[in-house]
Amino acid sequence: MTDYPRFEKVNDNVIRIIFEKADEVPLAKLLENKKLVEEKIKQMQDTLKNINEILENAEKLGIVAEEKEK
Repeated sequence: MTDYPRFEKVNDNVIRIIFEKADEVPLAKLLENKKLVEEKIKQMQDTLKNINEILENAEKLGIVAEEKEK
């Protein structure tokens, strides 16, 4: 039997993580999680839409972001 996780080199910049785990998940739980994720995505899309609207109005008013000091 192989121990998990296992790690393999893909190239100089990438590691492959091999992990085997069996999970039993009730379908009702998956459906509930899907609904929650979809609601969160909608909230985030609404927030992004509002931010974009504010940024567009700021641009029309000639307002610019201050440069952060490095």
